Amino acid sequence: MIAYVSGICKEIEGDSVVIDVGGIGYRVFTPITEALVRMGVGNPMTLYTHFCVREDAQILYGFLEKSTLKLFRQLINVNGVGPKYALAILTQLSENAVILAIASGDHKALTKVSGIGPKTAQRIVLDLKDKVSVSQEDATLMPEIRIETEEKGSAAEVLEALSSLGYTRAEASAALGKIYDEKKTVQQLVKEALRQLAAF
Repeated sequence: MIAYVSGICKEIEGDSVVIDVGGIGYRVFTPITEALVRMGVGNPMTLYTHFCVREDAQILYGFLEKSTLKLFRQLINVNGVGPKYALAILTQLSENAVILAIASGDHKALTKVSGIGPKTAQRIVLDLKDKVSVSQEDATLMPEIRIETEEKGSAAEVLEALSSLGYTRAEASAALGKIYDEKKTVQQLVKEALRQLAAF
């Protein structure tokens, strides 16, 4: 079993990254979060991984935090939630938002994820409610936690702006990963990302 992949990030795409480990490029499917984009192409990256073997493929799923990997594994053990949907949940919602939704029994929050219907969301809550833990600090925020109110960072704003211009998330993520600098404004990042996209 592959516990983690650590090397230099070579590509950032819509739902995966390629990490060079000693001259071998490993494609790892992962949530393309703001934290990951900030690391950027050409920089060191470590992802804690789950290795999935199917008849037609061998797939690595990876996460920046061990706690996210643990939640991913809990999700794929729920009947009807495979790796594809578990990854979608952790891509569209933050780890804390998922845990709070489960702990509070808010299955509707999970249905905001594409492909997750009410029955599946209810099953996730029912199966995992006693298996997730919420810190005291997070518990006080539970009534106010909703996906729409989560603060968006500059990377997320740039990805949204590029998407509104017709670029795919894969194209936008790849361009942003090459030029991201937290000191730059959203407007500067959009302009530089557009120059990268024009050069593709």
